[in-house]
Amino acid sequence: MTEMQTTDGRVPTVPSATAAGVTFPDGRYGRRREARRRRPAVTAALTVGVVLAGLFAAWRLSELYGQNEVSERLLGFDDSVPGQVTVEFEVYKPAGEGATCAVRSRDLAGAEIGYAEVAIAADDATHVVMSYPLAVEGVPNTGEVLRCWQAD
Repeated sequence: MTEMQTTDGRVPTVPSATAAGVTFPDGRYGRRREARRRRPAVTAALTVGVVLAGLFAAWRLSELYGQNEVSERLLGFDDSVPGQVTVEFEVYKPAGEGATCAVRSRDLAGAEIGYAEVAIAADDATHVVMSYPLAVEGVPNTGEVLRCWQAD
């Protein structure tokens, strides 16, 4: 028996002062690791790199998907004529620039039954109200303007 036991079979606890000075047999519990030295310069460089990469990603995504110079607003739609939906919308664009708007219609189940890209001429107007008759294949439930963008 290598450990001390009391008469009732319990193992007594070792006071913390004694436990701190315990040495373990060599090779029995593996090699003890040496204290690792800290490298604040590496940590700082990695932190700066991650922050710069995040800022670059945010800038690039805002360039790709950020605020557009062309905006649209749906004014209404009329589906009273069979086979077509008249979509009325307004577009705000830079003067002298053209735009293109994606217009669609969906049925009651949500399936797309009509789609068109509407070209808006380049002129000096910055606000244009459009009324576009969209041909559909089925019974329409909605008329929508998905988005508008500057024409190339």
